[in-house]
Amino acid sequence: MKVKQLIKVLGIKGDFSDRFLSRDIKSFQIDSRLIRKGDFFVPLKGTRHDGHRFIPDALEKGASGFFSQNPTGLEGEVPVDDTLKALTEVGKFKRKRLSIAIGITGTSGKTTTKELISAGLEGFYGTYQTPGNYNNEIGVPLTLANIPEDAQLGVFEFGAGKVGDIRHLVNIATPEIRILTSVGHGHTEKFGSFENVIKGKGEIFEGGELAILPYSLQRYYDLSRKITFGPEEDADIRIVSAMVEHSGTAGVFEVNGRRYHVKLPVYNLSTVYNIGILLAVAVYLGISPEKVLGNISEFQLPEGRGKVLKFGSITVIDDTYNANPLSVKNAIKTLSAIPGFRVIVLGDMLELGEYSDKLHREIGRFVASSDIDVAVFYGEKMKLAYEEAVSSVRSLYSSDKGEIARIVKSLSDNNPIVLIKGSRGMKMEEVIQKIPEF
Repeated sequence: MKVKQLIKVLGIKGDFSDRFLSRDIKSFQIDSRLIRKGDFFVPLKGTRHDGHRFIPDALEKGASGFFSQNPTGLEGEVPVDDTLKALTEVGKFKRKRLSIAIGITGTSGKTTTKELISAGLEGFYGTYQTPGNYNNEIGVPLTLANIPEDAQLGVFEFGAGKVGDIRHLVNIATPEIRILTSVGHGHTEKFGSFENVIKGKGEIFEGGELAILPYSLQRYYDLSRKITFGPEEDADIRIVSAMVEHSGTAGVFEVNGRRYHVKLPVYNLSTVYNIGILLAVAVYLGISPEKVLGNISEFQLPEGRGKVLKFGSITVIDDTYNANPLSVKNAIKTLSAIPGFRVIVLGDMLELGEYSDKLHREIGRFVASSDIDVAVFYGEKMKLAYEEAVSSVRSLYSSDKGEIARIVKSLSDNNPIVLIKGSRGMKMEEVIQKIPEF
């Protein structure tokens, strides 16, 4: 958009030069380090840092203009009362250009579902999606503000840490199709209780045209128009089977009485459930399941969410992006289903509050009942899981990531398949980075 249009959208009164008003805005940026010539800088005030300090840096890099809550007298200034609110208004304006928007939330599976839907709808719509995990009160307005001119359909991810977060985000993005991928113990510390997680995630359904959710969760919500997915007989998109094979993950789906088979070159059982969501979207949009499944035949998981890496005879499944009890159990199930010598490396699951000890011990018992050959635990809370697993599975505990990498390397004669997972704050990817050192 042009600066002139931006001024009009925000209803700002003032004297601006014709030269400034005619400038093109290539994109909106909140980080001055990412500014390219023609970008518009949005400085945000946080509790620790004030982006206004970096306005000169943004201009030096060629910014076409900038918002400011404090008068600077610099060329390119657009004065506003609140820079985030101004960005949000731009996002709401740009959102109106889309024919349809899809909103996604859930304890786990948001990003993979977003990527699957975008890949599956390729060729049917000009799609635009949340970049990375820009799914909070800043990331969503920024994502919307940068909707390109040729986009027809948007796929947006919404994260939440407490009741009210999802309501705020869907009121900004107003998606027609609203998806709940799953509900589990994630961010329970901030939500206060599991019941509040259910309530908070359910805010996704306050409005919109269609709700898509697991069959098992529909009892928690009063929905007029919905499509359910899951293994249950009465699910609208029935997942008949899900399995992990040598070449990847396979699933069988039943849609309107007809069965469809799919195989992906990834190792993650929950991906099959995410495909169930894609099929629900396809049914609603009137697109044949065969065509969307054909579009995802070579699908690869996003970085840190199941990407497969090779270190000589060692195969590593990098699932280090984040962790909660639901996703960790899925990781254990997935690894248990892969033929071979199976090693799991687990770091702490964070933000579980008063439930933390209980849920970590539960994970230890889950490992103990699985088909894992070796389990390695890292972190203060995973010590509890180790105590539960050690009597049933060959288990090791270490507080040193280098030592864990050495343990993994010592198992190379077994041609191991090693799945590594932990909460974002545990930085379990550092274990992977150290493996080549031994």
